[in-house]
Amino acid sequence: MPESSEISFWREVLGVSISKLINTIGVILLIIILNSEFSVSEIGVFFFFFVLVEFLSNFVAGVAKAVRKRVSGNTGKRPEYLVVGILFAVVFQFIMSSLLLVTFVYLPENLLPDTAGMANLGLVLASISLLFTQSLGKLMLNYNSGLGHPSRSEWVGRAVPGALFFVSTVVVVYMGYGLSSIFLVGSLGYLFSALLMFYFTRPNLMTVPSREDAKSIMRFGKWSILSRIASNIYGSADVLILGILVTSTSVGYYQSSNDLAQLVYVVPYGIFAVMSVKVSGLDAESRKGDIISIVESSMKISAVIPVMLLFISIGFGDIVIELVYGSSFTDAYYYFIGLLVIEVLSSYRKPIVGLNEGTDNPQIPFYSNTSAIVVNFVSVIPLVLLFGGIGVVLSTILSGIVRLVAIIWMSREYMRHVDVDATFAYCYVVGTALLSLVLVVKRYTGLGLFEELSLIAAFVFLYLVVLYYLIDIDLE
Repeated sequence: MPESSEISFWREVLGVSISKLINTIGVILLIIILNSEFSVSEIGVFFFFFVLVEFLSNFVAGVAKAVRKRVSGNTGKRPEYLVVGILFAVVFQFIMSSLLLVTFVYLPENLLPDTAGMANLGLVLASISLLFTQSLGKLMLNYNSGLGHPSRSEWVGRAVPGALFFVSTVVVVYMGYGLSSIFLVGSLGYLFSALLMFYFTRPNLMTVPSREDAKSIMRFGKWSILSRIASNIYGSADVLILGILVTSTSVGYYQSSNDLAQLVYVVPYGIFAVMSVKVSGLDAESRKGDIISIVESSMKISAVIPVMLLFISIGFGDIVIELVYGSSFTDAYYYFIGLLVIEVLSSYRKPIVGLNEGTDNPQIPFYSNTSAIVVNFVSVIPLVLLFGGIGVVLSTILSGIVRLVAIIWMSREYMRHVDVDATFAYCYVVGTALLSLVLVVKRYTGLGLFEELSLIAAFVFLYLVVLYYLIDIDLE
């Protein structure tokens, strides 16, 4: 019997969500630290390369998901699956790193995008270092998670390197070094995390995988890799397009707002990370009813908190941005609201992705991501021409709606049994009513910062209390 079917779902979700929250707060604090020493355009350069590294390392994450799936559906450590993943990572990252170096060194500067042209060779080399260690970390995280430890894996695989990245950034900025030094010391944090996860599991890397082992990984991996590619393009395209077509300042506004909006995504991410492991074990035992029950409860939870934070941000987003990042980011308000809408859509979608990965249907997220990419690339140029940088966000919202509808329809074998319509309606009705009340109070009264924060607290309290009595969620 796979150990993953017996894990405590909501306890693991809590652990992963707290880890994600800490990691997200760490990134927000990172931007605050960078803002103290660098301009918005320089922060844009930093995140352009950071997102590029994330984009490339997620190709390895596609194989890592296949490793997690195969390990979670079997008993034992099965290190041969991990070895297949490591071999893929080494070859792929060597090729990508070579292409990066050749492009930066030999391509004329006037052909490079403005954001990349502001970088130097040291930043490129440091990015390559981060690329290798981050890829290794993602492999070890998924391997550990597949063994039945998703919460521990998230803590060690994300929270630890995230905390080390933040601490090292503070030290580097204090000592007066540049962006390349931040990437270089940050890569050490990911390396430490990977070694720590290796210590916990101690897989035998001298195991020689068979041809069938490699085929087994690639049968799932061909879809999970394609899905990651599609998801990468969808998730990273905004920053890369802004960096190429608009300005590095727009990248700074976008990425800072996006990291703040990630707070909406904390609990849904925790659900996704645990669900793919839990459902994999349940699916191996043909427990379809239990799978449907978990998906329904997960989608209800994924609706309540994100929608609440969206309505709060519509009413108080300008204050939140200025309070967190300072007055230089005030113009990022509309980026922030748009990105919150995107995160709410992703919050609905993530439990369904976990369902598909756990039931051995990785092709479904790929097809839904691909449909979103088509819509994104068809609409982004006209919307950028009409609305500037914010047009990229509008294009992503449109494609996000398409992606959500597509994955629900393609997952109808399970989703037709999931009843969440009333929950979604309650969230928006209650949120709209409270937001209207808040806007009236703000308009006709002069509120200071303390009063504004008190109003936010009252909104949260009333919203959660009302929904507690309206929505029935099974957390057993």
